[in-house]
Amino acid sequence: MDHKIEVQKKSIWGPILIILLIILIFAAAGAFFVVRLNLTQQLTRVDSVISSLSVATTRVKEGVFDLTMKNIVGTVRSGRSVDLNWQTSGTVAEVPVKVGDQVRKDDLLAFLDESTLDLDVITAQLDILDAEDDYKKLISNPEKIASTLSTMVQAEQTLEDAQKKLDSMDMSRVTDVNLLIARESAILAEVKYGRALLKFEDLRYAPLDSEPRKKALGDVGGYRTVRDNALAEYNWYLGEIDQLELQTREAAVELAKAELEEAQYQYQKALNGPTEAEKMQAQAKIDAYQKKIDSSKIIAPFGGTVTQIDAKPGDVITYDSSTAARNIFAMRIDDISTFYIDFTVSELYVNSIREGMPVRVSFAAIPGKIYNGTVYKVSDVGTQNAWNITFNVTIAIDNADSDIKSGMTADLTIEVARVEDAKYVPQTSIIVKDGRYAVNLKKLSGEMEEVPVELGLISGTNVQIISDKISGGDEIELDVNKKNTGGGFNPFAMFGAMMGGGGNGGGRPPGGNRPPGGGNRR
Repeated sequence: MDHKIEVQKKSIWGPILIILLIILIFAAAGAFFVVRLNLTQQLTRVDSVISSLSVATTRVKEGVFDLTMKNIVGTVRSGRSVDLNWQTSGTVAEVPVKVGDQVRKDDLLAFLDESTLDLDVITAQLDILDAEDDYKKLISNPEKIASTLSTMVQAEQTLEDAQKKLDSMDMSRVTDVNLLIARESAILAEVKYGRALLKFEDLRYAPLDSEPRKKALGDVGGYRTVRDNALAEYNWYLGEIDQLELQTREAAVELAKAELEEAQYQYQKALNGPTEAEKMQAQAKIDAYQKKIDSSKIIAPFGGTVTQIDAKPGDVITYDSSTAARNIFAMRIDDISTFYIDFTVSELYVNSIREGMPVRVSFAAIPGKIYNGTVYKVSDVGTQNAWNITFNVTIAIDNADSDIKSGMTADLTIEVARVEDAKYVPQTSIIVKDGRYAVNLKKLSGEMEEVPVELGLISGTNVQIISDKISGGDEIELDVNKKNTGGGFNPFAMFGAMMGGGGNGGGRPPGGNRPPGGGNRR
């Protein structure tokens, strides 16, 4: 039986429709996300613009930017000042100066009556003459040179004689020829002596004052000496050396050498003059006597102005070096050719001040006048008081006049640093991140862009910024402390500022987060 089997065909459109539906769903989802992303970005930009409109901003300033120390107080003093006291007893004879007189160094300002002076002062007036004479002889003494020269010449002759005596005992020089010559010399000397005797015998009974008789007698003595010496030399050649005599003569030579060396040294020393120690010792004696003499006088130790006088003619001075009464005031001198002002500065700022810096000086007691000064000296050693360390600074007034008095209080202004064409902003606009610095610059679109900067001079609440991307007049965010986790840039967060900035506030960062470079940057 045949069966007919029917096969039903399925349609292909079903799966296709499903795939198309899935693609359509994904496409719609993608479009939704794209639209949402664009919308989010637009909303973000809108939010940024709206946010930037609410941010406090400031303009970058450009121009002269300086660091100036103000409100510094110092005290005026004269260049030098000295109180002059009496140093011995007596009665004041005369005071030839008055207050206000200009005096020069070593001027006599007052003195005691010589008739009332102590004995030691009077004695010193005599002793100093001898001391000065001794000093002159020490410096140039022809007698000493002549004496040492004479001693040296005598020592040379003594050595020569001693050496001859020693050489005469040198048996190594004896030869047959020497012996023959010595023998002939002795014989000849004996013959000449005999002839001299015969001549004298012929004149023995002549008058004693007869010249021929005196000459004949002299010849006898002379030829006898020659004979004895010749005979002694001949006998020496024939004999042996006496060892004791040899040693004696050798010792005499060594002694003569030593004496000559000493004589030569003393002569050269005399030619060279006295040593510095000898001159100082001689001068010290003179100075000691002069000091004793000057104790009865008041003498100006330097040029200046007499500012106070207590001494009066007729005053009786009772001086006692063993008690406090030894400080008997006579008068005071001040050198007011140059006035100085002293003040102290913290260790935080001492390196900002250098010798030669100009200083403006004013006085409350001299209204309407400004004086010019110069930093004269900055101490290298600080003084510690509790936790503070300060350094002394001295200012010299360059154009002082008669209105300035020692002891006045002065107000000082010192320009520490200055930049002519600087770009500067408030310190609160500086962002600090990992030791680097930046500012938020407002773009034309209204958005904020973080721009790296370098810091230069810091003065008061402002800081110089260095960047090619920022110009004067650009708008930057003012207060970044609310956003900046680094805390912003605030060099005075822990320190109080003692400086005033020339139109810009004052102060230099004392360490901590102090910017690298500091100072004046261009």
